[in-house]
Amino acid sequence: MGKQKALASFLQENQVADFAKDDLFVNITLYRVPANLVRVFALRIAVHYPGGIGEAIQDLMKNAIR
Repeated sequence: MGKQKALASFLQENQVADFAKDDLFVNITLYRVPANLVRVFALRIAVHYPGGIGEAIQDLMKNAIR
């Protein structure tokens, strides 16, 4: 497995405009999330999103920063 990039590289002030674009996508890996939490989230929440769990997580993140 490759070395993880530090989150700090996303948080630099001069790069905010670049990361605000909706056409810039990143893949994320979640570590140490209980399997049951993912399963329940998928069964209760993600089923309401046509794009599945990825779309549900994006919506959750967008709502969290509003």
